[in-house]
Amino acid sequence: MNLNGTGIYNGEVRQFSLDQFIGIFSNAINDDLCFEFIKWFNEISEQGITMSAMEEVGTPTNIRKDEAVLIPSRIPMHCFPRELCMPLWQNILECFDFYDKKYAIERPTTSHVFKIHRVQPTEGYHVWHHEHDYFSPYRSLAWMIILEAPVRGGETEFLYQSMRIEPKVGQLAIWPAGFTHKHRGNPPLEGQKTYLTGWFDLVEPTNQEQTKIE
Repeated sequence: MNLNGTGIYNGEVRQFSLDQFIGIFSNAINDDLCFEFIKWFNEISEQGITMSAMEEVGTPTNIRKDEAVLIPSRIPMHCFPRELCMPLWQNILECFDFYDKKYAIERPTTSHVFKIHRVQPTEGYHVWHHEHDYFSPYRSLAWMIILEAPVRGGETEFLYQSMRIEPKVGQLAIWPAGFTHKHRGNPPLEGQKTYLTGWFDLVEPTNQEQTKIE
């Protein structure tokens, strides 16, 4: 992946790539924030708050040992990581602005739900898929930030763009949610992969706000 642009986000001048409607932003969040999210995820995992693969997508747990949690809908209010989410949203919004300027979305959007997902070596969801469906008609874009990268493997692969994105800690990817950007997560081959992922939804006509991340 060639980083072909520069801009100020996350407090510094950094490199990013915008290619075939896929935005890649290196160091979108700091290592310290990645570590704190992982620490928080480990804590709620120990409390039994996370979901198994069976609970998330109906896959038997003897086939997939993935672990995830939806925020905010699947956690008790007292567990909500508010102090982590505030800098996260700010940094995502700064990167989104570069994406929006490049591709002129020209529609107000919002992102208010995301999940943390952990994938063990050789595990994961390897089926080609896209993020737009009957139950999410306003979903326009998807995003993902790597919190913990495996030593080998774990790329995000896009079918029609012939592109594989190597997972790097702190890296943000943004791409269209529709069928033009079918993708899959390749299995980590050595070490586990932990990431944040969420979506940008179009705002309803009665709520014409600017891009907002909550």
